[in-house]
Amino acid sequence: MMATQFALPLILPDQPSLSNFIQAGNQEAVAQCLCIAQGQFEHTALYLWGAAGSGKTHLLQGLSHVQNAQWIDLENDAQVAEIYVIDDVHLLDLTQQKRLFHLYNRVRAQSAIIVLAASCSPAQLPADFLPDLKTRLGWDLVYQLHVLTDDEKAQVLLEQAEQRGLTLGAGVVAYMLRHLTRDLSQLHRFLHSLDEYSLQKQRAITLPL
Repeated sequence: MMATQFALPLILPDQPSLSNFIQAGNQEAVAQCLCIAQGQFEHTALYLWGAAGSGKTHLLQGLSHVQNAQWIDLENDAQVAEIYVIDDVHLLDLTQQKRLFHLYNRVRAQSAIIVLAASCSPAQLPADFLPDLKTRLGWDLVYQLHVLTDDEKAQVLLEQAEQRGLTLGAGVVAYMLRHLTRDLSQLHRFLHSLDEYSLQKQRAITLPL
């Protein structure tokens, strides 16, 4: 397996990265992602699955910033890379599945790494999914990502606000979790909008605002 040390570029604090992912009950999966980023991964593939909002895409985006990594949509044949990152495997059509099958074989042959994410485990992929590909996807490391609790989501929002230099009034985060979507990525976008709106109004971010 590769011994290359991968350099992590500078990323804005609120952009998805491995360093700002709240691990909660997902420590082992995050540890494997860090091994990939540091050139210490001892396997061919890492398959992450879980419900919407569990952080799959966050981790994949973090890995896509690693040197020699390539985000793959399988619309065309992938260019040569050392780390291939593929999201939403459960949504691949037959043509994309065939490309992934050949890419997976190539990855094993060239001692590269492939990281995949889906809403379900390999065994639970759709019935019309290529059987040989489904088998291969279960060969290496498979981790289920668990959705954060409301308390953990509140921690994430407070940390993101602090990174932006924002002071949130009492009850703002609780209000967001109670009355808005529970999807953390959408909550993050709402926090960004609050930041811009408070600057326009020159007012603190409070419940009345």
